[in-house]
This record gives sequence, C-alpha cells and structure tokens, in this order.
Amino acid sequence: MLPFFGKIKELERKQRIIIYLVFSLIALSIISVSAVASYRYFSGDESLTLEAENLFDPNQEINLDPSNIEADDKKTLNVLLAGYGGAGHEGGYLSDIIQLAHFDFEKKQITFISIPRDLYLIGTDKQGYKVNTLLSVGMNKGGGVNAGLELMQKSISQITGLAIKYSIGIDFVGFQRTIGNELSSIEVNVSQTFEDAWYPIEGAQQDPCGYTPEEIANLTANNSGFALESKFACRYEHLLYKQGKVKMEGHDALAYVRSRHSSSDYDRSRRQVEVLSAIRDKLFSLEALEDIPKFYKALSKHVSTNLDLESAKYLAPLLVNADEFEIKSINLTPENVLQSSTSSIGASIVIPKAGTNNWTELQSFIKNQL
Repeated sequence: MLPFFGKIKELERKQRIIIYLVFSLIALSIISVSAVASYRYFSGDESLTLEAENLFDPNQEINLDPSNIEADDKKTLNVLLAGYGGAGHEGGYLSDIIQLAHFDFEKKQITFISIPRDLYLIGTDKQGYKVNTLLSVGMNKGGGVNAGLELMQKSISQITGLAIKYSIGIDFVGFQRTIGNELSSIEVNVSQTFEDAWYPIEGAQQDPCGYTPEEIANLTANNSGFALESKFACRYEHLLYKQGKVKMEGHDALAYVRSRHSSSDYDRSRRQVEVLSAIRDKLFSLEALEDIPKFYKALSKHVSTNLDLESAKYLAPLLVNADEFEIKSINLTPENVLQSSTSSIGASIVIPKAGTNNWTELQSFIKNQL
C-alpha cells in the first residue's frame, strides 16, 4: 500500500471532496517547478526604443482575498502556479516557468496558460522587469515567498486580463519528494521521444573532471558557451525518455520538465502538461488519505499558497470530478501574440507584438482560446 493512503470509506464524502481539491491544486503547482536557476536576474533595466504606454502598476488594487467569494468564482477559477529552485540554488527565487491554471466548471476543462519567463514589462517606476523576476522583487520588499506570489498575482492578472485569486509555489525539493515519496512515482505518457545528453548533475557544477587547474584555465581562455561546457562531460548526465508510458520518480520527472538542450521553452510547456496529467491520474487513483495532517504537512513543507482548507470548502463540490476534466494548453509565443527582442542591457526578452506593455491583443487571444 502506498504511504498515507487507504480507508476511503472511513471518510465522509465532504472530507474526501475537500482533500481532493486541496491536493489536486497543490499537485498542479508541481508542474511549474521546472525553473532553471542559472538565468541572470535583472531589474532596473531601462525601456527598449519604445515608449511604454499605460505603465504597469504592480500596486494596482486587485481583489486577492481568497475568503471573498463571488458568484463568478463558481463558474471559472484561476490559480497561479510558480516554480523556483529554492534555497541553495543560484537564482533560487526566479520563477522561470510560470503557468496559470484556468478551471472552467461548466465546460469541465482545465486550461494551462504558459507565461514565458522572458516576458518583459515596464513599471510605473519606469524600470523594466522580466516576469520571472517578480517573485524575487516581491520578496525583496518583505514578506517572503508569499509576498512574491502576491506581486505575481497582481502582475499576471493585469497581463492576462484574468482575475487570479489563488497562488501556489513549490521548489525543487518539494517537487521531487512529492513525486517520489507521497505519490510513489507517476506514469507519464511521453508523446515524443526526448533525449538530452547534457543535463546538468546537481552539485557537480564545479567538478574538475580530472583536469588540473592549469588545464581548466587554458580551456576557459580558449572556449566559451557550450564549447566550454562540453569539455566537462562528468558534470552532465544523459537523459532518454522514449515515446509511450514512462514510470518516473522525482528526479526523472524534474529532469523531464527542466531539460533545455535539444528543446525550447515552449516545448517544455508541452512536457509539463504531460507530467501534470500523470500527477492528476495518480492522485485520483489514490482515493483518499489515511493520515490527512501528516500528508498535508509533507506536501506543504515546500509549498507556499494562500489556499487553505477553509477557503477551499466552497470550491470542493465543483472539483469532485476534476479527474474527468479535459486538459488544454495555451502557449503565448512569437508564433501568435509575442515577438522576440533584446533589452537595452542585452538580455533576451519577449514583448507583445502590439508593443511593450500593450496587452490588449494578448488578452483577446487568451479569451478566444478559452
């Protein structure tokens, strides 16, 4: 028997529904933990050559009170999912993969809206920010991860035009332990064979791979980028996920959604949805929790959220059949409403095709897709 699970008939129906809701939403956040901690953090960048209209206001008043329940909340619900490396990782509080889970209870659909980590906005302070820095920016103002998530909620609500009332954040450790321990592995339906011969091994970033300090200095002086990285093969492992059903432990699932070689950020979104679907299937195959407090504590140790059992009660009946909901995805890319660009300090960014801070076309695209 899997840890903590069983004895469903001993639980009342209402308790079961609430449990499904809370742990389904927490599990949804797992998919967002594919943050790549090596990207450079920047804020305070000036605008591009464009003058920003309708400057972005991170302090705009938006109703984020999870206890303030409105009628529309029972028709649709938006949950922000943010992943980050966490303590001990370089750039550990960059949320380089950000997804918005949109629940449509009438259509019985869950749509995941992938927000590119390099999406660029300009604030009322006339400073430029990548959206993946907002978690860290919010934390720097005080209040820890929850403060960062609140800033992200407000910001992405303005970007997408969708009211976001709940947010969930999870780090690498929480991701791996949840998959490996609490769920005892998952089965992922890999739609395309995926291979990466250069996936970084955690903790091996400085391994000399048998080189002397003098040899390393010479390699560094004469090589850069991947040409340099490839000289240190011992720092990497070879990933291979063949098409079909693949059993994954925590490390496997994390590597599958994080891997960037031979891939793109937009392709990673597809892999994330595959892992998400596997998590959902596993959760609903495990009918209930035998030890609720212990399991909740195990999951919430690495999860930050403003969703608690009390605020979940009104949503519980709506999600009792969430395992039957159709899963869709919306990727915001240069093929639809975005364009690639470069900031004034040389960072790679993406902005709306309509212009910096002009979210009208992007919002219309999302609305039409939903």
